[in-house]
Amino acid sequence: MQLKNKKFITINLGCRANAYETNCISSDFVTCGAIKINSIKDADICLINTCSVTNKADSKSKYFINKVLRKNKNILLVVMGCFSQTNPDYFKDFKNAIIIGNKYKNKVVDLIKEYKKKSIIKIENFSNITKFEKFNNISFIDNTRPFLKIQDGCNYMCSYCIIPFSRGRQRSLDHKIILDEIKELSKSHKEIVLTGINTAGYLDDSKVNFFNLLKKINEIKGDFRIRISSIEPFQINHQIIDLIANNPRFCQHIHLCLQSGSNQVLHSMNRKYTTDEFYSLVKYIRSKNKNISITTDYIVGFNNETDELFNESLKFLSKAKFSNMHIFPYSPRKYTAANRIENPVNESAKTNRFKIVNEINNKCTNEYLKQFINKSVNVLFEKPKQKNVQTGHSEYFFKVNVNTCKPLHNQILKIKITQVVNNNVFGIIK
Repeated sequence: MQLKNKKFITINLGCRANAYETNCISSDFVTCGAIKINSIKDADICLINTCSVTNKADSKSKYFINKVLRKNKNILLVVMGCFSQTNPDYFKDFKNAIIIGNKYKNKVVDLIKEYKKKSIIKIENFSNITKFEKFNNISFIDNTRPFLKIQDGCNYMCSYCIIPFSRGRQRSLDHKIILDEIKELSKSHKEIVLTGINTAGYLDDSKVNFFNLLKKINEIKGDFRIRISSIEPFQINHQIIDLIANNPRFCQHIHLCLQSGSNQVLHSMNRKYTTDEFYSLVKYIRSKNKNISITTDYIVGFNNETDELFNESLKFLSKAKFSNMHIFPYSPRKYTAANRIENPVNESAKTNRFKIVNEINNKCTNEYLKQFINKSVNVLFEKPKQKNVQTGHSEYFFKVNVNTCKPLHNQILKIKITQVVNNNVFGIIK
């Protein structure tokens, strides 16, 4: 099939790395003469980049696959990502489709050109792949804040996580390519997000590590800022913190993955730190910038998490005072070591624990946001979703709303925060 004049739609599920890949493939399609639309019914091709981090993510992936096939029986369905990588049997009877896992994502255009009304299914084990699969076309059509994937895969076998099985071993994009792409992207974008599966584990073939990469990015001239996606606490050090804190080149936001506030649960999860080590890191970050936003991921109801261990976690969360948390009920994943841990927490207890943690989260978020009232932040404005309200993200990553009809898209402006209502932040242009 030739792509010229073909109409296509993309559906992206899951992480920022997926968003990056979907954008790159979309740009490749446009370069080949395809036309991006928003209607499944009118599309010739639908690309779905799937996720499998939880059971809910699996269900969502299947939902969208079935929705597309139900709405358009003649569409060429292209499915890729973690769900297809870890569930190849699900696709064995698919007709008129191209199904890949996480390998060959940078070859989707070639696979479509090969397609002749007969399904192409290429889901292969890539645990031995050590080279980063680079995309040819880096162009961001929709995004105010483009994602730049600098790294893929993970070598750390956390007992609950399917990602090492679905994404393979750790590998990184050459730092020279990253620097060139940032220079190009910064010509039209004010903020660039560095993302990966294990971002701070960056180490390219020339032995440039994450800290060295950030130092080189810091030296690039231009009016733009860098946002860093999630970081593991055992991979961030004082050097990195000292470089980021109060540096206008970097957003003052660190997403530091916790997962549990109980040492016993952390050990069962095969995490590489204790709560004391984690909190020591939090204190050091705040000693450098007391306003910096520290967000986290947290899993409730991990196997063998007793009421006592859960209460231990709650005390830690109340002490750490994260500016926001992504809270997930534990979801058993095949292949993982946690599947062999006995004494699962029942769903009712998981739901109750989720509510309790969410209450702590809302309280801590409110306290964090209110400290900015009558202070100014630098907001990058995005495409407006409402006629009279302009919305953007501050350097601390919280959203700010400004009541104005004036177009502000892709501008960084100093905004004075005036109020916080139900954790929604409002301000005025200074």
